[in-house]
Amino acid sequence: MGELQVWAPSPFDGDDLLPVALGARKVDDTGRQNIEPGDLIFPTLKMLQGSSEEVKQGVDGAKAGLFWLTGVNEVFKPPIRVLACAHTKSRTLFPKPDRPEHAGLQECLSRDGRWGSSYGDCVSCSHKDWDSVNSRPPACSESHNFTVLTPMGPAIIRFARTSIKSARNFLTAWRMSPDTLWSHPIVITTKIRTDMVNGRPSTTHVMEMRWLMRENVPPDVQAAARTIYDQVMTANVEGRFDNQQQNGVDTDDVPY
Repeated sequence: MGELQVWAPSPFDGDDLLPVALGARKVDDTGRQNIEPGDLIFPTLKMLQGSSEEVKQGVDGAKAGLFWLTGVNEVFKPPIRVLACAHTKSRTLFPKPDRPEHAGLQECLSRDGRWGSSYGDCVSCSHKDWDSVNSRPPACSESHNFTVLTPMGPAIIRFARTSIKSARNFLTAWRMSPDTLWSHPIVITTKIRTDMVNGRPSTTHVMEMRWLMRENVPPDVQAAARTIYDQVMTANVEGRFDNQQQNGVDTDDVPY
């Protein structure tokens, strides 16, 4: 039986969600044989906006600009430091009653970013395209989803709309690197952006991510991250990876 391995990362001025205490002991899988990757539903670590239901309902501790971990209903103040295990893409179309261009549209969810539940093939679907004639953003939103391993277990962080540019910049850096996604921690910071929506100013909290390439993750922690990666990708290939995007969850970031 291995001893508990404690990771001592560099000092961090923020909410640190790195899984610093992971055991080198073999996991006992007794009774878990019937659990498949597609049966898993990971909670979401979401950036709260002023329009988030948790904020509008006055949930204790829920404020715009903070991170909210569903399931445990705990808040974290940015910046946060996390360890990413897997990257997937998805698309969501949740018609909003205050947007005339959404009239007549159906809700559509694509867990793999390739095939939607209502409109089928995402490549040929026009709802993902900008309306250049009327200068309107697409009804369908692409999302880059990162499964992160936290002390509370795996969770999903979604980068969409105003935050998607930062995710793409990160993915470019990762693609050019020989390292795995979980070789180094990620720091997620936020900034405030103001846009005009329906003729009125709207404030959005935008996420930005940075890979700490000088901070190396210990082998035992990397092994745990690889296990999560295998589970996520198996479920994603089967089209069964559930990251809680149903019913409009995490679609609060409206402006582009």
